[in-house]
Amino acid sequence: MSKILFISAHAPTNLYPQAGQKIALSNLDKYYSDNTTVDVVAIANKAEIDAATDLVDKYSNLFTYPLTKSHKIISCLTRISIPFKFSSRYQATVAEKIQELLQKNTYDVIHFEYSHAAIYLDLIKPLINNYTRTVISIHDIVAQSFLRKSETNFILGIEVARLFQLEKKLYQNVNQLWVLSKKDRDILTSLFSIPEDKIIIKPPQLSSFISQVKRHPDKIEQKSLLFWGAMNRPENEQAVINFLQNCFAKLLKINPECKLYIVGSNPSAKIINLKNNNIIVTGFVEDPTPFFEKAEIGIVPLLQGAGIKLKTLEMLAAGLPVISTNIGAEGIESSENLLVNDRLNEWVNIITGLGKKN
Repeated sequence: MSKILFISAHAPTNLYPQAGQKIALSNLDKYYSDNTTVDVVAIANKAEIDAATDLVDKYSNLFTYPLTKSHKIISCLTRISIPFKFSSRYQATVAEKIQELLQKNTYDVIHFEYSHAAIYLDLIKPLINNYTRTVISIHDIVAQSFLRKSETNFILGIEVARLFQLEKKLYQNVNQLWVLSKKDRDILTSLFSIPEDKIIIKPPQLSSFISQVKRHPDKIEQKSLLFWGAMNRPENEQAVINFLQNCFAKLLKINPECKLYIVGSNPSAKIINLKNNNIIVTGFVEDPTPFFEKAEIGIVPLLQGAGIKLKTLEMLAAGLPVISTNIGAEGIESSENLLVNDRLNEWVNIITGLGKKN
């Protein structure tokens, strides 16, 4: 019987409204079988752990460690030499549990879900033999994400160099890396000098409702746009606000009937206060299918982030024409339904042009 230790920096679950947690659960389930025992260690915000009842129901060997802001601050201050993104996930109680598990068990695979879960790699290496395979599943290349943010923040520029050195060390010292796209693989080979045969591309699994979407001309609401994503993520909120300021206001002058549907959980008061007859903010919806069926065009005006965007893949898979920035389209193969442009002020002409075609 195979034995797996799965260490995740977020709660693997389909019941939390962010794409990464769903991808984490999908990766965890790849190990699940009658001939495999999986021990799961999840270090995550309390809200994620509370939501993850599907994880609790399926995995009995589960050890969860809820994080608070004070936990993260203390971890960062006591491990100041480690980049903050990684040090925030280091907890002494987690380290003790991992050591205890390694003393009791011989694992065939130790899997780190998210790069910052691999902060425990140095602790683990001396306690395993050469037959134990180590894997990191990379959702985002963290240094790349921070590099983009550092364009407007000097302090983050200093952090980029520290992140690059740590990520390079971690990626070079495990047996296998899982990535979500060919573009991420190419970044690892070129930027971090990782051999290509060490990298496996595992595209993300789409939400189950996507297969139920049936778009028909009679259902489509003309001059309607869809933004789809967890609204408690700063990059999503920033994307919506930039789009409203640089594009949507101009669209309304051309046609006051235009509508924008902002569909996703936990919108801030700033977003909620934007609601009017033209801007519909739904918050969490149990089944987003109706919005995917009636929106004329999907938009992904992201200006920050790294890695492949599940929101873009899902709108394309549902059959929507999608307009995106390069960041929103990162890692996605070209499609006749995907238009990429970083100049939001030019989106007005693109959107009105697509509307005439439809």
